Amino acid sequence: MGRILAVDYGRHRLGLALSDELGVTARGLSTLEASGLQKAVAGVRERAQGHCVCEILIGMPLNMDGTTGPMAEAVKIFGDAVAFASGIPVVYWDERLTSVSAKRSAREMGKRTKGDKGTVDRLAATLLLENYLRAQQSAKGEDVARD
Repeated sequence: MGRILAVDYGRHRLGLALSDELGVTARGLSTLEASGLQKAVAGVRERAQGHCVCEILIGMPLNMDGTTGPMAEAVKIFGDAVAFASGIPVVYWDERLTSVSAKRSAREMGKRTKGDKGTVDRLAATLLLENYLRAQQSAKGEDVARD
């Protein structure tokens, strides 16, 4: 399968997570300051190439009713720029409630999130990637069951 780099896009920071080569596990990687589109794209490209990823997963912020808002357009512009700069396919995935879940997880682990927003961003990217990997594994299981 190959490694997947997940990105939780925000106007100020990008949370990053990375899968293992088999696409089974996800781990938080780092947080990038997103001070401008070019710098954010370059940072993601460097990490993607440095970890030899075959796919970049970017969280798509959807409203609870499934519609897109203004932030979704910013994510699409960012994702298109990442795909162009890196030559690596970009996949968008519903990220509804990942930040809420990440904040809850951080609190449960005893981490303070008030001064360290990067922790929440990394956790959100990790949750996004875990959800995606689970869906991929489930789809593979359904394909095997049909055969």
